[in-house]
Amino acid sequence: MGVKVSYDDLGDLSTQLKHIIDEFESAGSRRRDLEDAVETPYDKDDLKDAAHDFEGRWDDRRKRLMDNCKGVAEHLDGVIAAFKDFDEDAARKSENG
Repeated sequence: MGVKVSYDDLGDLSTQLKHIIDEFESAGSRRRDLEDAVETPYDKDDLKDAAHDFEGRWDDRRKRLMDNCKGVAEHLDGVIAAFKDFDEDAARKSENG
């Protein structure tokens, strides 16, 4: 019984994780968009203040999520490399007898 690894699937997952990380990184530059879009309805800052508080809390969570995604991506790349190394080593050994 062996382990079947789809390099295409793992590569796609790695690419998707990197896109997610890029999106998290670029989201920080759009932080004020929500606050600016809210403005001050009825000349009150309550909603704008709530948007500001939300963005601040989301920044912290987004950073933690991004860091976790980076860790998963690094481990995934390590798994891909380890399986490829194993496959290449096994192929060489089977060719040499």
